[in-house]
Amino acid sequence: MIGDGFKLLVMGMGYVVTFLSVMVLLILLVAKALKPFTHLLEEKATAPRKASPGAGKDDKNLIAAAIAAVHMHRNR
Repeated sequence: MIGDGFKLLVMGMGYVVTFLSVMVLLILLVAKALKPFTHLLEEKATAPRKASPGAGKDDKNLIAAAIAAVHMHRNR
């Protein structure tokens, strides 16, 4: 009975290792096959956006709201 369990363990692990090995090889083959087409997926670099003059006010309001929320939570 233990021998049958050991055979089943070895067969199951063998199938898993074989499947994973084949999967890795297929992924590598597909990556090599699609390498000539990678230039189609590249995104063009965009110029950085300039911050608007009122952006700092929004950040300060957000920080103040977060501090007030933490203060209210701790005082409950």
